[in-house]
Amino acid sequence: MKISLNEFDSKRLENLNVRFQNNGAAFEVVADFVNRNERFITPEMLNQIVEEYQMQPSLAYAMLLASACGLEIYDNQAHKEFFNDYFVPSVRELNVKDFSSDKYLKTIKFPKKTFKNWEFTYLNYSPCEAFVFDEPVLTSDFREYPQIGFFSENFTFPAVMQDGREWMAVKPNEIMTMQQPLENAHGKVLTLGLGLGYFAFMSSEKKSVESVTIVEKDENIIKLFSDELLPQFPEKQKITIINDDAFEYMERLLEKEKHFDYIFSDIWHDTSDGLPMYLKLKRLNSKLNGVECDYWIEKSLLSSLRFTVFNQMYKIFKTPSQTSSENEKVIKTYREFTDMISDSGLKNIKIK
Repeated sequence: MKISLNEFDSKRLENLNVRFQNNGAAFEVVADFVNRNERFITPEMLNQIVEEYQMQPSLAYAMLLASACGLEIYDNQAHKEFFNDYFVPSVRELNVKDFSSDKYLKTIKFPKKTFKNWEFTYLNYSPCEAFVFDEPVLTSDFREYPQIGFFSENFTFPAVMQDGREWMAVKPNEIMTMQQPLENAHGKVLTLGLGLGYFAFMSSEKKSVESVTIVEKDENIIKLFSDELLPQFPEKQKITIINDDAFEYMERLLEKEKHFDYIFSDIWHDTSDGLPMYLKLKRLNSKLNGVECDYWIEKSLLSSLRFTVFNQMYKIFKTPSQTSSENEKVIKTYREFTDMISDSGLKNIKIK
């Protein structure tokens, strides 16, 4: 591939490179805070700022978060602009009732039970604890920012621990990132990955869903789910569980051409292990005709892919090849470049 932009577009590309570096910096500092200092901000700290400056809790929280991340938003103009671009739109105060009323959480009761190295339990978010509650937001000018939430009161959620560490849980992020796939689910549904059965439960509740076939390779989690959770499903007769590897099952599915109307994939923990699996599944699913496919945290996966593709393309732009073959794609305009790295462009990228 070769990039041959004119001088005007070259300047726009340089500005876009600054945008991408700022995106990366925002995600890095926020991720570090959420993973290491998520309970640093206390209700007392937040209330003091709210009362002293008469501002909304979300803005006050954003200011405390920025300060904890080392930004000097009053004395440093660059930091102030960074704060307004990334921190202000990122932070949201959430209502516990919006999640505690979720049908899965109201219906499914988790037992206090252990099985080998697995344990059913309940965890909680403390008041003012920071967490990622949804996928990142992408603006029209390629600014991306995370979505950080906090509650004003304690929020308890079910989880499964493996060797004393959280392995899976039904918390706000899980609920929010499932909304669009659940809206799309219809007919005969195939879901790759069981988890705690949130997607299976919620999709089976839909009248437009005829059946839900789950492919899960871990026998232990299948047993835990089948013994303790599945009996509580109101529509359990719609559920079929297959103990198999997702990729091997999809290969056989292509050979047998078994019919599903909708496929949802959720077999990764996050973007670090998810991107290679996402791309592999995209390649397999592209061979299915007329089957709608969705992927858990796809926007996050595309964000990770976009950063990688942009950096590769930017390097090509900075060190252009002197020669190109007849079959080599040449990008001549800034619009062609940005179309390629948009969500729609990345979804349609040809994967060999």
